[in-house]
Amino acid sequence: MRKQKKPYIIPSQPQVLLEVVKLLGSNDATVDRLVAIMMKDVSLYTACIASANTPVFGGKGRVSSLKEALMRIGFNKMLTILRLLSLKNSFSKTLDLEKFWETATEVAELTVSISKKISSGSPDEAYSLGMMHNCGIPMMLEAVDGYQLFIDGIDTCIVNTWLEAESDIFGMTHIQISYEISERWLMPKNVTNAIILQATSIKNLGLESSDNESVKLLLCSLILAKDISNAYRSHWHVSEAQQNHSELGLILAFVGISETDYTDMREEYLQNLAVKNE
Repeated sequence: MRKQKKPYIIPSQPQVLLEVVKLLGSNDATVDRLVAIMMKDVSLYTACIASANTPVFGGKGRVSSLKEALMRIGFNKMLTILRLLSLKNSFSKTLDLEKFWETATEVAELTVSISKKISSGSPDEAYSLGMMHNCGIPMMLEAVDGYQLFIDGIDTCIVNTWLEAESDIFGMTHIQISYEISERWLMPKNVTNAIILQATSIKNLGLESSDNESVKLLLCSLILAKDISNAYRSHWHVSEAQQNHSELGLILAFVGISETDYTDMREEYLQNLAVKNE
């Protein structure tokens, strides 16, 4: 394949989302005001209700109205849901992204669960990172001729090889674009920093120091989540980059989990995924 560069445009946040962000940044935010704004977009508010009833955001009993959903999960979580749903809707409808987002959701839920075990960080940030860590892939599929052929032929299990090949052939990488999307959509700084750190080898993350610990713990939660998810399924024509044994050992040492405990934890998650997807 010859080297080529294709322009791409990071999608803008929809007007409804901008209005929600503006309202939440003021002193006038109320449930009724948020409902009034969100009712302008039927697809978003119905999807928000559905999301509020999922285990990762929901609670006991089902909610049937947007007001109930907002009161249950709170404004910040609803903003997370709105951003992610809006981002998904911004990609071309001609691309079949169902399996991609299905896998991203699986990784996101695992990232939240693991993050709760190893840190006191924000579950919303963990969920956003899991959903967005590879969101540059649909963008490249949409904007770059030959990218589908490229990922069908590259060994995506070796992350550095994958990124180097992307940069050499296309002049960009999917992680770079994922970072740019996260920045443009004003995602939490920990999320954007963790996304770009995916391009750094584990041994160069500086896990021996406590600097940027919250970002490192967030990234480690994602890496373990991808390891578990990848063991369960083939990721939508793109296998998640797997860490080798020594790198995974560095992660486990940093988060304080023994290899034996991780093996047991991993097996439990795999069994839960098998039951969930029966």
